[in-house]
Parts: sequence; C-alpha cells; structure tokens
Amino acid sequence: MSNSDWRARARRFTLAGLPAGLPSVAFASAGLGAMPAVGWSVAALVVAPVLALAGLAYRRRLLSEVERLRVSREELTTILDSLDACIYVKSSDFRYQYVNRKGCELVGLPAESVLGKTDRDLFDSVTAAELHFNDRRVIEQGEKVVTFLSIKLPLRRADGSIHALCGISTDVTEYREIQESKHRLTFYDSLTGLPNRRLLLDRLEMVVKGTRRSERYAALLFIDLDDFKVINETQGLQRGDRFLRRVAQKLEEVVRESDTLARLGADEFVLLIHDLGLDVEQAAHAAERVAEKLLGQITSAQADDEQVLALPISASIGITLFANGQANVDSAMRQADMALQQAKLAGGNTLRFFNADMQADVMERVHLEADLHQALARDELRLHYQVQVDDRARVTGVEALIRWEHPRRGLVPPGLFIPLAEKNRLILPIGYWVLETACRQLAAWSQERGKEALTISVNVSSVQFHQPDFVARVQHTLEGTGADPARLVLEVTESLLMEEPERVRNIMLRLSKLGIRFSLDDFGTGYSSLNYLKRLPLDELKIDKSFIEGVLDDPVDAAIVTTTITLANSLGLEVTAEGVETEAQHRWLLEHGCEAFQGYLFGRPLALEELALGEQASATLP
Repeated sequence: MSNSDWRARARRFTLAGLPAGLPSVAFASAGLGAMPAVGWSVAALVVAPVLALAGLAYRRRLLSEVERLRVSREELTTILDSLDACIYVKSSDFRYQYVNRKGCELVGLPAESVLGKTDRDLFDSVTAAELHFNDRRVIEQGEKVVTFLSIKLPLRRADGSIHALCGISTDVTEYREIQESKHRLTFYDSLTGLPNRRLLLDRLEMVVKGTRRSERYAALLFIDLDDFKVINETQGLQRGDRFLRRVAQKLEEVVRESDTLARLGADEFVLLIHDLGLDVEQAAHAAERVAEKLLGQITSAQADDEQVLALPISASIGITLFANGQANVDSAMRQADMALQQAKLAGGNTLRFFNADMQADVMERVHLEADLHQALARDELRLHYQVQVDDRARVTGVEALIRWEHPRRGLVPPGLFIPLAEKNRLILPIGYWVLETACRQLAAWSQERGKEALTISVNVSSVQFHQPDFVARVQHTLEGTGADPARLVLEVTESLLMEEPERVRNIMLRLSKLGIRFSLDDFGTGYSSLNYLKRLPLDELKIDKSFIEGVLDDPVDAAIVTTTITLANSLGLEVTAEGVETEAQHRWLLEHGCEAFQGYLFGRPLALEELALGEQASATLP
C-alpha cells in the first residue's frame, strides 16, 4: 500500500471521531518527537485505529452522561411537580427561570407563559410590589425571608455570590381545617355547637379575674330542663337530641354575643353574663330578666316541636352573682348549682338566687308584677290629684298622679310599680287609663261652676309617646269624653325629647294643633339642647324639686332656679316650681319671678273625693 493510501485512511479515522491534530499531540506526549514523513505515516497506521476507538468510547460516555442528566432532571421535575407546594427560581433581575406545576396553577398560566416574566407581568401592582420588596432582601442582602408559609432563600455560586433566589410556598388549607376541627372538638359541644365545659371554665376564670379589677358584677346561670328524661324514654334519644339542639338555638336568640352560653352535658346548660354594673340590685334585676327570657324560650322551643308538644317541658334556673373577688371558678359553679337545686325543689319552671335576701327581693317583685297584671281588671288603680297654684295661691289646675290600691299591701307607691309596668309594657294600657280618667274628670269639671277653667296635667311615658297610634288614641279619647283639649296638659321629660327629636317634635306639633298644651317636667335634670328647646311647642317648664330644696342654702341650686325662670321668660313660657314645702321657699321664688307653684305647702296628692276645690279654684288658699 502506498504512502498516499495510508495517509487517506488515517484522515478517515480522524474524521471518524478524533479531533484534528490529535495524532501530533499523541506523538509528542509519547516522546516521539519530529518524525520524517515516512515515519509519521507508519506511526499513523499503528496509532490511528487506537485513537479512533478511544474517541468513540469518549463519545459514548458523553452521551451516557447527557442521558443520565436528562433522566435525573425529569425525575427532579416529577418530584417538584408532585409536591403540594409552589416552587420557583428567579434570576438576579427577578425574572422566573423555573416554576413547578403548583406554581403554574397559582398564576393560572402554563410554564412557558411564566418563564422570563416578572411579578409585574403576572400580578396586580400591590401584590407585585410586596413580592418585589421581599425578593430584593433575598437577592441584594442574602436574607432568608419567611412570609406566612412561604420561604425565599438565596442561591449562591461557589464563590458565595448570589445569582438567583428560590421560593417555596405551601398551601395550608387542609392543615387549618384539621386545626379548626381539633379546636371544635376540644372546646365545643358536638351536639349543639355551643361551648363545652372546658371553654366555659376558661371564660369564667377570665370573668372572675375581671370582676376583681373592675368591681362590676357578673352572673352565672345554671339551666336544667325539668323531666327531660321523659322525652328520651318515650320518644327515643334521636328526638331528644333534636329537641336539645332546638333549645340551644332558642336560648342563643336572647343571649348577647359578649356572653357565653355553654352546654355541660345531657340537658344542662350554663350562661355566663358579665358587666352587669356596680349596683347589686340592678345586677340581680338584670339577671332575673334574662332568666325569665330563657324560661320563655324553652317553652317556645317545646311549642315549635310538634313531636314533644304534649309533654310539659320546662326548666329550672339557679343564679349566682359575684364581684370584687367574692368568688372563684369553683365557688361560682357550686353556688349556681345550689341555687339550681333550690329551683328544682320549688317545683321547677322557676328561678332561684344563691343569696337568700336577693331571692326574697326577686320573689317580691315577681308577685308584685303578677298582681299588677290584674290591677286594671280588678279596678285597683286610682288617680290622686295635687293642686297647682298661681302667685296669689289660687288653684289653677291639678296634676294627675296614679296610685295602686292593692287589696293586701294598701297603696303601692308609683316608684315601685311604674318601672315594672314599663318593663313589661303594661304602661300602655295603664297610661291610656290615666288619660281617659283625667279627660272624663275635665269634662265633669267643665259643668261645675268655678271649676270649668281648671287644667289637668298628665304624665306621658316614653313607651306610650312612641306608639304609632298615640296621636289617634289621644284624639279619640278627647272626642269620646268631651274634654276640652285646651285644659289638658301633657307632661314630657327631657329624656323623651332627646329620643328621635325630630319625630318627637312632629308628634308634639300634631297634638298641639288639637289644642293640647305641653309641660317639660323635671327641667334641669336632663340634657336638653336649648337650641332644640325653642323649636318645640312647649307652654311650660317645671323646675325639679331637687333644686327647690336648696334655693335657700345652696348657691348653685339658687343659680339654676334663677336661670331657669329667666330662660322661661325669654322663651315666652310659664314656669312652675315643684316640691315647694315651706313658706320661706315660696317667698324666695316669688321674689325671683316665679308665678306658679306645686308642693306639700299647698296640698298633698289626694283622691278626688278628698280634694276640696270649690271656691279655692278662684280664691286664695288658707
């Protein structure tokens, strides 16, 4: 074979897989040095096949490594896409270089639409700004940033410089659901959804500590259904559970959100009420009202369930009050339970207080309220009249004052029964009875010589005044009795004027058009706006007796009375001083411009048959 043929074959081996120049390098490294042309050709014929085989092996290793890397990358991608977390890589210019499947789902775009983009391209401006702020901390300062359940950490080169960041964000919805479920099982009753004993005790401890600091009363009420086991025994546990859920719903309707209604188990419920004020009597009264509402709700729960309608389901309630560190958690629970047992011993369907004196007061009010419901029907209410006189002590009119002639208690002071009447809205029928009785008396006096000019003042409650048909009822009463509207004076309080003032003003204007006059009672004890006062159709201001008592020795009371008289004169109103009891007070008021008076000096409230008016209506009283 000629030298040219050998050279051609060597060239083919080189082209087959060896880099050009590799034989020279190989020869040099072997120490062959420079060889003549013919020597090089012989060497090439020997070495070239070996080098070609080495090149093929290198190429196979390279391809194998590339394949291994490809498989590894696919495995890593599969792993990252399988994680329930958003994983991404951002370059130093904050562009996405990698994002896994969860990350694509988060932005709602495929990977090819995310890569190369910044957060400004994918999110709203506010979100993008927040993300960019944290990304800069990672890229520029090398911080590891944790935001909520997201982690951002820098990716560093071998020399420590940062070339990108990696973020991992985890969806914790399921974790939160598990935690919430665990919380519900720990602190809430599974049947009713109410707080359980554990949560109740936690909150009771907080309230007990709070009363030590604030000295305000709190109450703990134990509620137990009477003979509930009858439902379970006769109708089954399923219907019993359904009824308990219904009871829980009805009780929740009358409980403040700030208080705690809990179920201890079986048919036992507990209500924790806080912030009942500083006065023990007011706190007891408030707790009693709540307990009565709870008893009513349990009765209505029975009425709503047709399956248990025939069963007489009621409840017993035990109440304890505590404040000023008077109780701890254990003693409060024990006292409420003892009161509950007393309620059950009393026959159920009732309430009892742990304190015996408090219980006696409550029962006194309960019996009084029960009797009050029958007072109108039994004709036990009476009107007494207290005279009003002018500056010459001539009788110009009377104020009608209600009294309750109880068959056993005698005359019950209005301060005892009026609050009860307002609480249960008995004040409406009672108020209309007073108005009608007074109007009938006006009509009767209009036929008697010397009494036809007398006026009668009637107090109107806030509840009564705000009834939608109040004006119509007053007009109907005037027409039915034949009373002169000009002789009727309706006394209102400052607190009433401040409740929906525009609505009150409109009602007063409508009544004023009928000829009725208005007097502002107990002036100076409320918070009337003088600017609003001048817009009302008032005819008279009545100075409260608390100021009259001090006009002789209290400069402040004297100044208030003097100012009120001046104010009334400037507004064109009459002014009457209430509670005048001494001649000295009378003289002082006369000297300071007061021209109308009412009080024990001129006469106590008396029944009509004891009221000796006669010629006194136009003559000076003795």
